Amino acid sequence: MVSFWKSLRLPVLLLSLLRLPSRVDAACECGYSVNSTSDLEYAVFTDLLESDFTKIKNFKDDTDWQPQVWELDPKRALGPYGRATRLEAIIPNPALNISLNSRGIYGGHAGLNLIVPRNYTVINGEKYLIGAELDSARNDMFYGTFRVGYRTTKWPGTCFGFYWYHDDSQEIDTELLSREINSTHTVLNLVLHTKIGGSNLLALPGTFLVAGIPYNSTAEIHELRFDWTSDAITWYHDGVQVWTISNTTLFPAEPGHLVITHWSNGDPLWSGGPPEGDAALLLTYVKAYFNSSNPQRQLDFKSRCSSPPPSKDDKICEIPTQTGPPLYDSEDPPYFFSNDRERNATFNQTVYEDIKKSEAERITIPIRETGSVWAPAAQCSVVLWMVFLVFMPMVGGSGVRFV
Repeated sequence: MVSFWKSLRLPVLLLSLLRLPSRVDAACECGYSVNSTSDLEYAVFTDLLESDFTKIKNFKDDTDWQPQVWELDPKRALGPYGRATRLEAIIPNPALNISLNSRGIYGGHAGLNLIVPRNYTVINGEKYLIGAELDSARNDMFYGTFRVGYRTTKWPGTCFGFYWYHDDSQEIDTELLSREINSTHTVLNLVLHTKIGGSNLLALPGTFLVAGIPYNSTAEIHELRFDWTSDAITWYHDGVQVWTISNTTLFPAEPGHLVITHWSNGDPLWSGGPPEGDAALLLTYVKAYFNSSNPQRQLDFKSRCSSPPPSKDDKICEIPTQTGPPLYDSEDPPYFFSNDRERNATFNQTVYEDIKKSEAERITIPIRETGSVWAPAAQCSVVLWMVFLVFMPMVGGSGVRFV
């Protein structure tokens, strides 16, 4: 009788495999929405880029971003000094333990520092000011909501830029000048470069706004944000709407990428400077949710979801809106879909996370999320493992041992 039941073990287990669920919960496989899809006004974006700079120990490991190295002589830089970007101006300060507090390993708040040194550098006999620039590796961004957690330098004489860029005539820009910050206010320079007006702001009224916000942005972390849809381009600060452009004839017509810069050229009419101290712009995160211009990404999305979404069956996650300055040493720190393992919130996205190699070392590696459909290799591995469990007692009984 025992041998009879043993003979049934394999077909019973294989039958049970057929009953395993072919889908797991992929919370956001049909995109990420600004506002709830039940609201009168909302936008859904298919792709994401999330960078939590409080956790990065070696910025070269973060392949979402491409640090830039280039030079502009004083004439082309339009100032008394030339401009040069260097890798050495990008300094990570990861948190000792982000789950406990936001203190970095070098002291101060954790994050990524973009440095403009106070001293000029001589290159080919001319004076240059060193700065930093980060460009996103993704250059297929068309429509989206783009957000950065930041704290400006206390030293006057630098320019901080956060913008979407295709070329000089298709650019959505936000710039802060540290000389325009005081104890109670910060000035935002908001601009839409257009094909009609190009980079000449005076050529097209209505594409440039100087907005004052009631914060000293050198004192704590804040969030800059701009949303670009087919209907409007809107800028926000800490979740509060600052300005909207609704003239769609001015909007970009081609895909682009994100850029973050911190620089100075000594121009008294713009950046000012050089700064009197080593000026550090602190970045704590970038969150970008956007549509891809890549035809394959578009086809992948249409195969999973209704077009245009949403239908009642589409799984869409609402993007949390930052209201007020981002808080780190609290019970409600900034949220990242890519850190939310329980929700499986990054289906069909490429995300990057820390993998522990030892007690003293972590590396960042790309992980392709399999999401709601089992990967064929994973299914095959499960089947082979189950078959192995069935046959192992039989093989072991004939004298073969596994060590």
